[in-house]
Amino acid sequence: MSPVERSSNRMLHTINLLRFTAVVFLLVTVAAGVRAQSPAPAPTPASSGISLAPARVEVEMQPGSEMTLVVNLDYHSIGDNSQPVRIVASLNDWTIDRTGQVQFERANTLPNSASSWLIYSPAETTVIPGNLHAIRVTISVPKDATPGDHLSALIVEQRPDNIKLNQNRRQMVIRYRMAAVFYIKVPQLRRQGSLESLHAETNGEQVIITPVLKNAGNSVIRPITSLKVTNSSGVALVDLPQKESLPVLGGAELIQPLVLETHLAPGTYSVKYRVDFQDGSRPIEGITELVVQESQRTSNGPPKSGPAAVANE
Repeated sequence: MSPVERSSNRMLHTINLLRFTAVVFLLVTVAAGVRAQSPAPAPTPASSGISLAPARVEVEMQPGSEMTLVVNLDYHSIGDNSQPVRIVASLNDWTIDRTGQVQFERANTLPNSASSWLIYSPAETTVIPGNLHAIRVTISVPKDATPGDHLSALIVEQRPDNIKLNQNRRQMVIRYRMAAVFYIKVPQLRRQGSLESLHAETNGEQVIITPVLKNAGNSVIRPITSLKVTNSSGVALVDLPQKESLPVLGGAELIQPLVLETHLAPGTYSVKYRVDFQDGSRPIEGITELVVQESQRTSNGPPKSGPAAVANE
């Protein structure tokens, strides 16, 4: 066997894949082994994978109360070489930053942490393909808990020593790390959304709309937003239907630019951004002006008016 072949047989690639949704972060694992002499296609994520359910837990609990629930780990694989996997569980604090990115921190380090309220079992186990594995989580809310949302995340990941190299195979191993996020809601919840500012500009063939959303309350809000861009004659050139934006946590801001792949001729346009914070107040509509210059494709449009309340539809 040549040195190149021996080196090829010892090759091991470990890839960490991170995927967030909204409010959950998920790493999916697929392990594939192929013989060096006769390569075979690796299994696709549609046929093999691992998941936690529910991935988001929201419960309202009184101070001094306790409850137990179950998070299920589903390990499904149709690969011929599927093997049991050793996993470990742990707790992290988590938050969503101003750009909408989920951030995980060491347990009990963030101000609204609920990690010290959670006890889980088992902390370590072997999962078998085709089976559901239950992780029991007990939540105990302290008697002096403050009103509002308190957050934690149950992290499940593969043990590093579970990955082994087969000297007779070229291998690719994709490790997983998953989280089920917890919102523990202590009563006297307040949700108070506002549209702080609205900015519009062009950049080549793109129109970039940047709203700044704020939640002055102590509990998460999930705004419903829509967008319309009209020309000087009032004709709608862009009309995006309502959709749910990323969550805005209590006491937080969210800056999430909307990038529209569209060409606008030189002129002045009106940008209307409508948001329903679903907090009991009326929807808000912000209006700003977008000016596309004749000689310059990039321009900033000064606000024509601040956010204004509109009637419920």
